[in-house]
Amino acid sequence: MKNLSLVLNFVLLAAVAHLYYLNFSKKSAPSVEKIEAPAGIQQTGVRIAYVNADTLDSKYEWLKDQKTVIEKRIKSASNNLVAERDKLAREMAAFQKKAESGTIPPAQLEPEYNELMERQQKLGEKADRLDAQLADDQRKAYNELMSNVEAKLKTIQSQIGYDYIFSYTKGAGQILLANDSLDITHQVLQLLNAKEEKK
Repeated sequence: MKNLSLVLNFVLLAAVAHLYYLNFSKKSAPSVEKIEAPAGIQQTGVRIAYVNADTLDSKYEWLKDQKTVIEKRIKSASNNLVAERDKLAREMAAFQKKAESGTIPPAQLEPEYNELMERQQKLGEKADRLDAQLADDQRKAYNELMSNVEAKLKTIQSQIGYDYIFSYTKGAGQILLANDSLDITHQVLQLLNAKEEKK
């Protein structure tokens, strides 16, 4: 989730192509509360607006909740793996001392060694499964984020009629400077967070 602002940029850019298609296919969206365009937006020619991805990242309640849940799972999983690795390391150190003492024949040490190696391999496999599961959780959260944002952008696009809605992130992305009068972040946040409040 470290690169969430970049992920948001990709989400919003993917939505732009879909919005462009919707604008020219003349499909109408379901009736919802009227959204007002920012005062500085002119309604002639190509209509462009942008959403500040940094603001969505910091103020979209659902996204903040998702990041918190995933961060807790990562921390918990990491703590459990560290505890298991530490325990295994202690047992391996004890085994090594036994082996170096020379008081136990190698034939008797071999089963314990094999068991320790098997546990080490299983621990590595468990870490890999956990990484894959966390990556899957992040992918699902990303897909839901994309769906939520796209639905709200469609609402705004259908009511105000933007041809393009870009994502803007300070210091990154393709838009280096944005006119504040074209910023619709507030309207998008209202729609996104309103859905969360109704739950």
